[in-house]
Amino acid sequence: MHARVVNYRKRDQRHCLVDVGFWLRGIRRPLLLCRLRGHRPIVDGYGGLRGDWGRRWAICGRCGVRPKPQGNLLPESWPIGARYTGDHAGPALMAKGLTGYHAPGPWPASSQLALGGQLVVGDPHHKTWGFSLKVGNKGSEHTLAASFHLGIFGHLYLHTERFGSWLVHRLNGTGYQSKVISLRLSHGHLWWQLWADRDGAWSNRARGWAKWHDHSLQIDPRTILLGPKQYSYADVGEPVMATVRLPHGDQHDVVLQLQRQTLGRKRGWWRRQAWTAQWEAPVGIPTKPGRRGRIFGSGQTLTDAERAADWVTEATDAIAAQIVRDRARYDWLPHTPVLVTAEPDRD
Repeated sequence: MHARVVNYRKRDQRHCLVDVGFWLRGIRRPLLLCRLRGHRPIVDGYGGLRGDWGRRWAICGRCGVRPKPQGNLLPESWPIGARYTGDHAGPALMAKGLTGYHAPGPWPASSQLALGGQLVVGDPHHKTWGFSLKVGNKGSEHTLAASFHLGIFGHLYLHTERFGSWLVHRLNGTGYQSKVISLRLSHGHLWWQLWADRDGAWSNRARGWAKWHDHSLQIDPRTILLGPKQYSYADVGEPVMATVRLPHGDQHDVVLQLQRQTLGRKRGWWRRQAWTAQWEAPVGIPTKPGRRGRIFGSGQTLTDAERAADWVTEATDAIAAQIVRDRARYDWLPHTPVLVTAEPDRD
């Protein structure tokens, strides 16, 4: 068994007190019942499309462990969920002429699992309260997962890898949608999910679950009385060309546009104004390897531009700081060419 800890606060330069990720790998899976009574083999797999039977293999219906090899069973003879009563001869052909179909192999002597998570404390941008529990599906990387949120005081994420397969098989053995039970209070809304599809809001609505199984309710009295928050932007002056110089040695041309941002509500007199700088980079600024590893623009909040001596300098400094943070997150630096001068002849 080995452990690993990553300090995201230091790596990503995040503004919080604690932000660490942790993993425990190589933990022996507790298979006490299966060790005492033996594994309970059943047929697992997926259905095909357009009349195709798909594929079938063997799995323990109690703990979720698969034989090695897992087998490639004849779909017409072994329906999903049925008790597997065949042998465990491994890659030996099941029948003459059925090339490619073979029985599962023996059960592994031991199985290992992994536990992981992340703990964040003092994040000023995290204002969620509540919890979430997830039961994965047959294709999930994280078999079981849970999260607990206490706003700025902290939030904890936990997940397992391959541990809890028996629970997935018992509760969510068909399909490839993870199931979630959650209750969260965030941004003036009360959100809940009651055994809803984790990534299938459209399917939840199609089943008539939108109101009871996957829904939210506005509970902020300010929004109920005065309406939702509304932002408006007004350009001030003409666009300005500027250069962003990065500490990694590269520099990039950008187009800056000063804007006056107004925040208010649909009803009421309350308004708040701020200055922002929208920027665009014609060819993009690289932040990570690959063709898509470039950022082409965003917005930066400024101080009072009427008092600032040079808002362009403040904007380019903010852009540079953003690029530095992004590159640190991906642990990537640009490859700057090295100039080599030829030595003079000494003949």
